[in-house]
Amino acid sequence: MTTGIDLDAIPPDTPVVQDGRITPIGELIIAKVAQNLATACQQADDPLAALKALLEILPEQMRAIANQRDSVEPSLMRKALSSLIGSECLERRPGRAPLTGYLLDGRPDTDDTFLDRLPCTQQHGHSGDHQDFARRSWQRTETPS
Repeated sequence: MTTGIDLDAIPPDTPVVQDGRITPIGELIIAKVAQNLATACQQADDPLAALKALLEILPEQMRAIANQRDSVEPSLMRKALSSLIGSECLERRPGRAPLTGYLLDGRPDTDDTFLDRLPCTQQHGHSGDHQDFARRSWQRTETPS
């Protein structure tokens, strides 16, 4: 992987996702962004708190980027994020706020329960139980009719 990617220098028509798969340039962009975020967390006064904040903020920001509606051609990064977010279920475990993943009863998370806030990363319409990026599963909840 290269560390000197100038995201603004990539032509806007460069495909980052094609036929439902991330292209090599898309992988480079995602790797560069992840590297920048990891570096920012490592350089923070409290790296663990920075990482926890990042895990909370990232899904929300990615959804916001994916939902932007512009009259101009979307940026390369927005296309990549839209394709990644648009295909995932994003349901949360029972007892969790749908947007933030916080516990609905207001209790704070512990180190053991913090990752339970992560959304389902399976494709929309999956027929099995939900599963987060760490491949931890939970049962589907029936939607009221």
